[in-house]
Amino acid sequence: MKHLSISKSLLLLGLFSLLFLSLGTNKLMLYSLDEAKNAECAREMFERSDWVVPTFNGELRTDKPPLHYWAMMGSYRLFGINEFAARWGSVLSGVGTILLTFFFTFRHVNRRAAWASALVLLASLHVGVQFRMAVPDPYLIFLLTLAWVSFYEWYSVAKDDGPISNWIWVFYAALGFALLAKGPIALVLTGLSILLFLIMRKELRLIPHMQVIWGVQIIFLIALPWYVAVHEATGGAWTEGFFFQHNLSRYMAPMEGHGGIFLLTPVYVLVGLLPFSIFLPQALRQAWLSRKTEAPLLFALCIAAVVIVFFSFSGTKLPNYTVPSYPFLAVLTGYFLDRMLSADHASWKNLRPALIVYGILATLLPLAFFFGLRLDPAVSHLSGWAFIFLTFPLGAAAAWYRFRHEQLNRTILALSASFIVTAVLFFQLAYPVIDRENPVSQTLAHIHPDQRVIAYKQFNPAYVFYLDKSVEVFQTPEELRNALRGPESVIVLSRAEYLPELTPVVPLREIARRRDLFETPTTVVLTKQSATAAL
Repeated sequence: MKHLSISKSLLLLGLFSLLFLSLGTNKLMLYSLDEAKNAECAREMFERSDWVVPTFNGELRTDKPPLHYWAMMGSYRLFGINEFAARWGSVLSGVGTILLTFFFTFRHVNRRAAWASALVLLASLHVGVQFRMAVPDPYLIFLLTLAWVSFYEWYSVAKDDGPISNWIWVFYAALGFALLAKGPIALVLTGLSILLFLIMRKELRLIPHMQVIWGVQIIFLIALPWYVAVHEATGGAWTEGFFFQHNLSRYMAPMEGHGGIFLLTPVYVLVGLLPFSIFLPQALRQAWLSRKTEAPLLFALCIAAVVIVFFSFSGTKLPNYTVPSYPFLAVLTGYFLDRMLSADHASWKNLRPALIVYGILATLLPLAFFFGLRLDPAVSHLSGWAFIFLTFPLGAAAAWYRFRHEQLNRTILALSASFIVTAVLFFQLAYPVIDRENPVSQTLAHIHPDQRVIAYKQFNPAYVFYLDKSVEVFQTPEELRNALRGPESVIVLSRAEYLPELTPVVPLREIARRRDLFETPTTVVLTKQSATAAL
């Protein structure tokens, strides 16, 4: 590896990352709420040839801007409307993020630290999940990483009063597309982190050289046309729903039950970056001590601090919010591991506590997965698949063995390999089997393609995608009873919790019932009591 040029290194890393992140994307249903709604929204726009107004189930969807919908629409045209196509853009975003992290570390730290940072991301528990999902976050993560890396490339020239670097235009273009990925949060995170960095470097003098006026025009040229078009097309409804409900309200108070204490956010980071987060406290300390002489480390510290602290104060807390910090936490961890590899063996004793803690965690993970499956009635019969996670304690044992034999490089490889191998086995073998137990997969056979499908109050959005039809939703038993009048065969989707208020008023016959995976709601499929059509 150390003899490869940066271009060959990027090619090799890119091919491996693409293969790794693609595994399993075609085997899993678009079952989770967000994936199903995003994929269906993109399909509705695709079928209408509408690049402006996002809709789900025929109604306006104000959750996010359209970049991930556009990417899915392009994938649908290339690969057809399927799970792989919906997730393809996320996979490419993951590959791009890993390559940018490697590029930044290679140029501003060294080759070995670059490979270590790439391993940190490839092995990361959360990265392996995040970049396989049909959600907007992968696009935002990639574009923010591109923006930050581009800024630093510009800064590395500008700080020495060098000529204006074209990287500054890449920076603004990335921010423009980031606004289309997830909205103004892109400007907040990049602005705060760069300002903090320049303050700590005492280089605020560089701000007038950032071509801000031209940069703002680039951002607006990319993002503003769509925001104006959707505002006009929806009479301001999308603008109000997105900016006030899905940005301001989501930050000020918990939404959809996703709240938590201040410390929950850093806990998400520590869990999400396993196995190498065990070294994160030492890596952060090392970077802080080197902040005055190592500008790239200070830059990475500022980004990580802003992202984690900002979302720690958010009323709504989700694991995916802090993932934009992962590439730069990987840089800090890669730098730390590189320093340890260059240190004498006596210094390695400082790693012993972290490896012991990891050994305990690695032993508990298969048990946690076993009991997690065992305690869920929908998948309790699949608890034997927990054996896949024995790779964690085996990897921990191999890492400890190599560490005791003063082979730190092989210790690092053992840690990363155990997580990468586990991810391959999980997404290729175990997860598809578990995923098939979801209520949508288990109940679709009860619904004839020609039947009318309606819903009472709540239903899983994946039905809309897989039935390829809108599902009208009724909110009162009287409305539902009126909708069932007539001779046609009708399917009603709902949840078990609503049956007590329905059965005294509406004559329904239950034909299927399945509990949601790892959640409490139970999906029920019903039809009219008098229905005689074969199902």
